[in-house]
Amino acid sequence: MAWGTDLLLAKPDVRGRSSVSRAKLIYINIDGFSYSYLDLLRRMGRSAELDELISEALLLENLSSGLISITNPMQGAILAGAWSDRTQNIYQHYDPDSGEVVKHRRTLAAENVGQLFHRHGDTVVSIHQFMLAGNPCEYGDKNATYVTVPRQPSNAFDRLQLLEDLLRRNTVLSGETSITYPELPDFIAVYIDDIDSLGHNNDYENYPRRRLFAERQLDIAERLQLILRRILELYRLSRSGKDGARIIWLITTDHGMTPFYGKSSLPLLIKELDAAGLTCRLPEERCAGTLLVALPYTIELALYPTRALTAEESRRIMAICAAQPYVRKVFTRQEMLTEYHMDPRGPEFLLCPTYGEHFYKRDAEPGFFAASHDSCDATSQHIFGLLLGDQVRKGTFQAPVSAIDLMPTILKHAFDYTLSDSVGKVFEGFFC
Repeated sequence: MAWGTDLLLAKPDVRGRSSVSRAKLIYINIDGFSYSYLDLLRRMGRSAELDELISEALLLENLSSGLISITNPMQGAILAGAWSDRTQNIYQHYDPDSGEVVKHRRTLAAENVGQLFHRHGDTVVSIHQFMLAGNPCEYGDKNATYVTVPRQPSNAFDRLQLLEDLLRRNTVLSGETSITYPELPDFIAVYIDDIDSLGHNNDYENYPRRRLFAERQLDIAERLQLILRRILELYRLSRSGKDGARIIWLITTDHGMTPFYGKSSLPLLIKELDAAGLTCRLPEERCAGTLLVALPYTIELALYPTRALTAEESRRIMAICAAQPYVRKVFTRQEMLTEYHMDPRGPEFLLCPTYGEHFYKRDAEPGFFAASHDSCDATSQHIFGLLLGDQVRKGTFQAPVSAIDLMPTILKHAFDYTLSDSVGKVFEGFFC
């Protein structure tokens, strides 16, 4: 149906609600899970586990990522239900006064879901969800716990084993502290990055780097099926326990993945701007007379003026950029501020290239494809999202939903909680 130190922790019910009726939230983020992978799994005959999960879930058919669709900014946006004007993370920005590129790393200035639960006296556990590390989750903190696999590097199956340990009430190791939860924590966040690593066409475990995009898609389908099989096992396990009817599962992602090839379009664009008397340089090459600083992400390109632009200069820059055959979309500063709620430290213009092109600072290696997700293409922007639980409607939700709408909707309907800095919509139709 379609719808728009050894610690044994027993937590008192500080909210005054019966612990039997209180909802629990398990949030699994599979980094790089493009919605296009649903079709991929089905084409490859690897969708049995996915289809079984979908049969018991609400599938969000039109869930979108955001601007900039890079891991840390989007992981923070989901957890805060807010965009970068509140999270203060767009991955990086250029400071024209200092001439420095400032990396935002794990900045998350807005209240996040872990902090919200913690504020209400609830128990929070983060399994490798790094945006919650120190915010509020710490190693050895029995109420807001950060848990990582002792052996590194770790993969999805190592991390999901920690989730199984929590479901079975087994002891988990948080730093050097052993913790046992007699009651399932109220909020568990799990971060998985296998699919993102494969999507970027990195060497990953037994999967070598591939020359062809189609070859890598086979790898992604194989690994994703195994991950979903493990999640399905854990979902079944949770249903067999006393908490089964109370647990809400959110399985989603931060962004998808878009391939690109060959030579970078960055030198071509700089040449066009220079020829028009609009001198453009990379940050490390800025000199006297530089009007625009070009700051590449991987696929997209940000342009920062070194001084206030005149209306005519802005018009000419926009016209030149938009006229290039390798440019798909030019976002203006005003558009980014008003429609995408971008951090005001963001650029004057953001250029998204056509599919397969890129503005990276170096060319893709000959004979190999590359891939990233800072793109306005649907392969990056259209993302996977699934809700499971007795309270959740079964079927598909077809209305457009943004990544920042997920947590505000779940929190309001299942917990009557509100994130302090959230601007995400609260949808009707997710829950019965």
